[in-house]
Amino acid sequence: MSDVHELLPFVRKKVGDFLYPYGSFPDDDFEQQEGYESEYQTPSGDEQVERYRIEVLVSAEKLVPLFLDLCALLPEQVVVSLERASADVYSRWDEFVSEEVGRQEFLELFREHQFALAEDGNLGLGAFSPEPPIEVFLGSHKEIVVFTPELKPVTEVLKRHGIERRALELYYQRDHSHVALVDYRGLRGPEYDFLHVADVIRHELGMQLQTDDDENVDDEGNPLGLVPWHAVVIAFAVRRARAWRRAGRAFLQEFGLTAASRREARELLERRLEEDGYALDGLEELFRIDPSALPAHAQPPPGALERPGIWYVGDRADATNHLHGDD
Repeated sequence: MSDVHELLPFVRKKVGDFLYPYGSFPDDDFEQQEGYESEYQTPSGDEQVERYRIEVLVSAEKLVPLFLDLCALLPEQVVVSLERASADVYSRWDEFVSEEVGRQEFLELFREHQFALAEDGNLGLGAFSPEPPIEVFLGSHKEIVVFTPELKPVTEVLKRHGIERRALELYYQRDHSHVALVDYRGLRGPEYDFLHVADVIRHELGMQLQTDDDENVDDEGNPLGLVPWHAVVIAFAVRRARAWRRAGRAFLQEFGLTAASRREARELLERRLEEDGYALDGLEELFRIDPSALPAHAQPPPGALERPGIWYVGDRADATNHLHGDD
């Protein structure tokens, strides 16, 4: 974010009676109307489910109670989905999905990180169930989207909250800003950092990034070929490195590399770690970068971007605290 945002006072934007979230608001003085829209969706492609899509916008002070009441419509077991602004230069969002977890566990995690999830313009979180086929998602604009085969239970919740059906003119279809909470003065703790909050949630639920390992395209689907990547691996010793083995600790390590896909990048990392006596336990991060933005010591040498290979290896750091979400 720019220095301008770092000077923002911690004051919520209000236009008329509508309070916007701290992390997403229109650039002008547009007054958003509260309400919901619904449409019936017939099956398409591989989908076999007929369902309604309901989109809801409410003033910020009403958002969390409404979201929690709508989540009460979910079954006891759900799959959690997380949306996070991406560091990848070719992708706007990273999407993570969990295995099936208890609805109560999902709600406890939401409540624990409620402020960031309900306010930061770089996060979205929701849950869904294949059977019954229902989903409740709180997006990065702090809109609530519900997919459901039965409209009445949802409209009854909305009616209790005084939310009426109307044709919505959505503020985020106009010029608008996405702001991280840490760009406000005074909000520097990890509980306000969307990257930290996303990491804690995805580690807690064992969430997996939704991506095609063999595909390497931009958001418009254009093939990219060989590109530079930044990786943070989780690794452990399998031979040598006695100090690390005695401690029984996994470690984090950064790499800069050139590859034509996520699969090729992973294979390069696995081979490099194996050569050094280590094994890859997982990829904490793997995203495509603009190498010119790297610090001088991590810049790729001449010719490194013209062929697959690793061109930067960072220092190792203990992974224990990081993986458990400690500050």
